[in-house]
Amino acid sequence: MALVRRIARPLLAAPFVFEGVRTALRPEREIDVFPQAFDAVDSALSKSSAPGFVDSRAVVRVAGAVAAGAGVLYATNRCPRAAAAALLLTTSVGWAGRKRVWELRGEELTQEIQSILTDAGLLGGVLLAVVDHEGRPSLGYRANQFIERSQKKAAATQRDIEKKAEKLEKKAKGAVETAQKQLADQRG
Repeated sequence: MALVRRIARPLLAAPFVFEGVRTALRPEREIDVFPQAFDAVDSALSKSSAPGFVDSRAVVRVAGAVAAGAGVLYATNRCPRAAAAALLLTTSVGWAGRKRVWELRGEELTQEIQSILTDAGLLGGVLLAVVDHEGRPSLGYRANQFIERSQKKAAATQRDIEKKAEKLEKKAKGAVETAQKQLADQRG
């Protein structure tokens, strides 16, 4: 299975790296789809305490760079689950927003629907990558196992301490009885 992952990860990451680089270099592609939304974002950013150089174009560029970086991380098997989650978050909204199906007819519509289904398939692959544990248990499962082992060890330690306390109690009682006998012998 490791060989399959070694081949599949770069194949799955390639479109995300490509789109991320294109978006980082040419954010206008994203902005041209819904210019009103980006104008609203720009006006909201200008009214906020964000630095002056932050505008919708910079946000789109950063999202593209993050997607490209996450794709490279995923392809090289560096933090693959986190990289896949970053890919899912940064690209799913952008890809869905670029589709203008309502304006198309005929062959263009068919091609666009095919493109949407391809993108949906890629996002499905990334969803699988997010939950892929590579045959190892999840972090939550390992944490639960650690807690259970710790509780068992604590219970065993408590039983050992109780046994030692009983032995010490018996020794103490025996020593008290012996001392009482000696004291009684000395008085008597």
